[in-house]
Amino acid sequence: MRAQLSLVLGIVIATGLAVPAHADAYLRVISQEASVHTGPGPSYREVFIAERGQVFPVLERGSRDFWFKVELEDGTTGWILGDMVFPFEVGPETEPGVFARMGRSIKRTLLGPSPAPYADIGMSFSAGVLDLEGVFLLRPSWLVDPYWAIEAFAGLSPRSEKDLFLGGLGFVLRMAPGAVIGPYASLGTGIAHVRPKADNFIDEEESLMALVAGGGVEITFKKQITVRLDARNWSLFDQNQSSNGQEYSGGLAIFF
Repeated sequence: MRAQLSLVLGIVIATGLAVPAHADAYLRVISQEASVHTGPGPSYREVFIAERGQVFPVLERGSRDFWFKVELEDGTTGWILGDMVFPFEVGPETEPGVFARMGRSIKRTLLGPSPAPYADIGMSFSAGVLDLEGVFLLRPSWLVDPYWAIEAFAGLSPRSEKDLFLGGLGFVLRMAPGAVIGPYASLGTGIAHVRPKADNFIDEEESLMALVAGGGVEITFKKQITVRLDARNWSLFDQNQSSNGQEYSGGLAIFF
């Protein structure tokens, strides 16, 4: 009897080991763009716009109509219409190399897609140096589409002998909307108002035209936390004088 039980137990264990691992369900976006909503229906709020070729793991199949609940790259979830995607399954894959595992771990743990492509308003605050002096800048923007935005700027560059107040308006071109690391270029114009310190009796209070050009990158982390790095050239001038200075700044950006 004991021998029979051992034989049955061995067969059960061997059978269990022979069963292949369960395949994971995924879907690939086959339309040019596909909206991701907070619920299984078009009336729910849109939280993301998926592009053709993107792949997402499937968490759940909707009980009504043809909707799938998927996990986005930043760890949040949403629902996508089945007509826009192609579902498929993937079995266990071979063990990736050390660097591949490291890259996947960093992306999965820290990075996420940019919220800029499906936002209307952006706001960033940066601090850094302008012409080797400190500078603080607030940059609100209106996102016309995923590529173009109209951006205003207002800031202060406090200096030992005078304060430099900056303000103006310009354009931003995002060259890779939705990317984890998204480069952009910018061009703007405005006014720089120079106000001498109280004990400065040499410089005069004056206003200069400002032309600023450059660009930078936006790096998006989990929970839509976006770090912005800027490098720009500032030209301040009037009919009698002109000067150039470089800005190197960094800060945080939020999108609504």
